Amino acid sequence: MRYLTSYELIAINARIDIHQKQQPGLAKAEQLNRVIAIPQADFYENSLREAVSNKTGYLFASIVRGKPFVDNNYQTAIIAVAELANLNDYELTFTSQEMVDLAKQVDHTKNEALDYGQLFKLFDEHLKSH
Repeated sequence: MRYLTSYELIAINARIDIHQKQQPGLAKAEQLNRVIAIPQADFYENSLREAVSNKTGYLFASIVRGKPFVDNNYQTAIIAVAELANLNDYELTFTSQEMVDLAKQVDHTKNEALDYGQLFKLFDEHLKSH
């Protein structure tokens, strides 16, 4: 399984910031390290598809909730999970609006109330093999 590096996430965020004429910046370096580490943890998935759906879900929630960047964390999360899926020969079929709505929902859900199992299931439902 191929993962995104911290450099790739920073590059994604910087491209978004520059496109929006904003100054790129990292708000919480330690949070970025966690964002990178969590999807790489071994959770004993049974298949590549299961691994991709779970790890895209974790990556998405980690960026949205952890806000490692100064700006554009939602957009960075959306592009990052699409890229993670693509690197592993999958694509996500969410619409742009579905992704924005999901980012808002994940961001506004209290820690103990966030159902990761449901989040992984949702990502699995929107995962299409190349």
